[in-house]
Amino acid sequence: MPEMLNNILKPEIKEFIEAKDFAALKAMTAGMGSHDLAELLGELDGQDMAVVFRLLPKDLAAETLGDMEIEQQEELVSLMSSERLSAILNDMAPDERTELLEELPGEMAQRLLNTLRGDQRDVALRLLAHPEDSIGRLMTPEYLAVKSDWTVQKVFDHIRNVGADKETLNVIYVVAAEWKLLGTLSLEQIVLAEPGELVADVMDPNPPALQADDDQESAVEIIKKYDVVALPVVDSRHILLGIVTVDDVLDVVEEEDTEDFQKMAGMAPLEYSYFGTSFVAMVGKRLPWLIMLLLAQMLTTLALTRFQVGFERAGIDTLHLFVALVIFMPLINSPAGNTGSQMAGLMIRGLAVLEIGLVDWRRVLVRELGRGLAMGLILAAMGYGAAMVFGPLLGGGQTVADNLRQIALSVAVAITAAVTLANLVGAMLPFCFKKFGLDPAVTSGPFIASTMDVLGIVIYFSTASALLTAMN
Repeated sequence: MPEMLNNILKPEIKEFIEAKDFAALKAMTAGMGSHDLAELLGELDGQDMAVVFRLLPKDLAAETLGDMEIEQQEELVSLMSSERLSAILNDMAPDERTELLEELPGEMAQRLLNTLRGDQRDVALRLLAHPEDSIGRLMTPEYLAVKSDWTVQKVFDHIRNVGADKETLNVIYVVAAEWKLLGTLSLEQIVLAEPGELVADVMDPNPPALQADDDQESAVEIIKKYDVVALPVVDSRHILLGIVTVDDVLDVVEEEDTEDFQKMAGMAPLEYSYFGTSFVAMVGKRLPWLIMLLLAQMLTTLALTRFQVGFERAGIDTLHLFVALVIFMPLINSPAGNTGSQMAGLMIRGLAVLEIGLVDWRRVLVRELGRGLAMGLILAAMGYGAAMVFGPLLGGGQTVADNLRQIALSVAVAITAAVTLANLVGAMLPFCFKKFGLDPAVTSGPFIASTMDVLGIVIYFSTASALLTAMN
C-alpha cells in the first residue's frame, strides 16, 4: 500500500477508535489483503494496532500476522488474549508460524506453543526441532501428494477435495509407500493429460530435492538453477517431509542480502528493522567493528612515528620532508583501499552466485596480479605527475625542492605496489574466508580499506626512506 494512503487512513482509524465506531473500522479494512493490512498496522501505535487487528476475521488475521515485521508481531502477541492467539495461530501457515516462534523470546514462544491444538503443536515442534537457518525451519507440510497408480481424473477429484488448504497447487508430489518421493506433476501436465492416464506415465521422475538439515541458502541456489516455484524436502531415506516455496526463498534472499550489506559496511547484522532496533542494540552492533578499525588505524600512527624517528637518525630534514610526504598519503591510501574494496565486492558476488568456485583461486590470482599491476602503473604515472606539479606549492624551502623527484618517485612506487597488493588481497581474502566457513562479506569495505591504509603507509615510507637516505 502506498505510504501516502497509509498517512490518509491513520487519522481516520484514530477517529473511529476514539468514537468506538468499530463497524466503520471493519468496513475500512474489509477489502484489504494481508500484505496491505500488515503495512497499515505497522504504522499504528500498539493499542490502535491491537484494536484493528482484533476486528479482522480469523483467517485474514492469521495471514496478516505472518506478513508483519517481527517487532510488530511481538507487540501484538503481548496485547492479545490466549483465546484469540490460539484461534489465529492454529490457522497460520506452519512455515510462517515457525518463523514467528523462533524469533520470539523463549517465554513468549512457549506461551504460544501452549495455545496450539495438539496436532498443530506437534507440527510446530517437529519444524522447530530442525537446526536454526536450516531448510526444515523453512518448509511447510501443507503440500498436495498423490499416488503413482492414480489416474489423472482421480488427481483432479483429490485437488477439489483438499486443495484449498494447501500452500501451493502449482506442483503436486507423487509418493509411494511410506511417503517416499517418486516424482512431481505440474498443473500444465495434469490439464493436458487424458483423464484416464496414470500419474506414473505423466509425472517427472527424480525431481531436485532438499535435505531437511541443509542450509537455507541451498534452497536459493537450487530454485535459481532449476527455475521452479517449489522444492520438496526429504530425509536421508528420501521420505517426503514438506516443501519450500519460492516466496519463502525470496524472504531468505532478502535477509541474506541485508546481512551482507550490513557486514560489508563494517557492523554486525541487525536482528530487527532499523526503527525496531533500540538505541543500545544499534550502538552495540556498530561499536565493536569501529573499535577494531580504530585499533587498526593506531598501527598507521605507530608506523608514521617509526619512520619519523628513522628520518631523524639518518640526518634528514625531518619537518619539511615529513610534512611533504604526509600530504601525499591520500594518493596512496585512497586508490589502494578502493581497489581492494572493488575486487572484494566482485569476488564476494561471484562466490555467492556460484559464478566463481573455490577451485578457481589460482586463475583469479594470476589474472588479478596482471590487472592490479596495470592499474597501479597507470595510477602511479598520474600520482607522479601530481607530486611534481603540487610539490613546489607545499613550501618547505630548498629541502623539499632538492628532494622533489625522490618524493614523486616514492609516491609512484608506493601507488604501484599498494594497488597491486590491494587487488590481490581483495581477490584472495573472500576465498580464504569461504574456505574456512566464514562469511566473505566481512572482508569488504572498511576491513580492506583499513588493512591497505597500514600496508600503503609502510610501502610508501619504506620507499621514501630508502630513496631519501641514499640521496643524503
